[in-house]
Amino acid sequence: MRYIERQAGLGLLVVLLGCGEPLVTQGARCLTLNVPEGQEALSIAPPARVSLFFSVDTCDGVPVSGLGAEAFEVQEDGKPLSALESKRAVRAKGQRFRMASVLLLDLSGSVLRTGDFGPLKDAAARYVRTVLGARDDGQRLAIYTFDGREHPEVLVDFTGDQAVALRGLEGLETRQCSVNADCAGFTDRRTCAGWRCVDDSTNLNGAVVKTLDRLEEALAQETLVAWKEGALVVFTDGSDQAARVSTFEMLERANRSTVRRFTVGLGGEIDEKTLRALGADGSWPVGKATALSEAFDAVAAKVTARANRFYLLEYCSPKRSGQHSAKVVARWTKADGETLTGGLSRTFDATGFASGCELSE
Repeated sequence: MRYIERQAGLGLLVVLLGCGEPLVTQGARCLTLNVPEGQEALSIAPPARVSLFFSVDTCDGVPVSGLGAEAFEVQEDGKPLSALESKRAVRAKGQRFRMASVLLLDLSGSVLRTGDFGPLKDAAARYVRTVLGARDDGQRLAIYTFDGREHPEVLVDFTGDQAVALRGLEGLETRQCSVNADCAGFTDRRTCAGWRCVDDSTNLNGAVVKTLDRLEEALAQETLVAWKEGALVVFTDGSDQAARVSTFEMLERANRSTVRRFTVGLGGEIDEKTLRALGADGSWPVGKATALSEAFDAVAAKVTARANRFYLLEYCSPKRSGQHSAKVVARWTKADGETLTGGLSRTFDATGFASGCELSE
């Protein structure tokens, strides 16, 4: 979303990060404005610019995305900033945050032999289009696949390019062999499920552990962004069979991570209890492959909402000296008419502030 609103002679710029309709759930009674861990909520720059960076969630932790400029009020020293000294605009947020997600897809023999691969690929493509469909550059997505082998395969490494991710999914259609005997040409594979050589087993637990390691490593390398978060989306049509890593070890590793976790399970052979435990932020068991798109759409909505709940608010202060407080108040009215509110306050030193403040769009 890009929205610019100016008023002549005014000195306030509100930079709102988010797009689409606000996403919340029923039951919340208030909003909370939070600051990324290790980051400063407020910064100043000459000649008189004040910047506030924060997230908006309901008080029960549900992200609130897509709020417009009208949802925010700016106050200085407890009073609303004069409308005669303000201007507003919206700009991209990509340099201030990073959401890195991994789509981990089960390509064991059962998926390939049952004919479920086509609907899975289509559902995964919908996820890619949603997550990488925004105009900002904050999202990074990788696609990994697993079967019975020790390590998951990197189909697409972290990218913000939707076309690159979609080409990776299309590449799964490439025939690698037609009968088991042809697998001799693939030294790391032992059996063949028609058009793709695989290890027919399912190393779900091991794949989750190794993917979490790689995702956390990728996040650690993002040293130039103010806020970063990871999301792991796991699809499987069964339970772990390879026994390389126990379910207890896998869940213990997952629960030590700050990465958001979602699971989609297909068919009657999944272990729903394990998938619910692994998918701490959402788990979708579906009975038929035709329902996969709806499940992946739901996951994509949650991932994008977490990214789009961050807002950057900047304004030109009329103060010219001394210590002052800056406060932003967010208000959102739910469909039932209830208005949720929340605020964030910080102090700043206006010593040396001067006229001539301009804010880029």
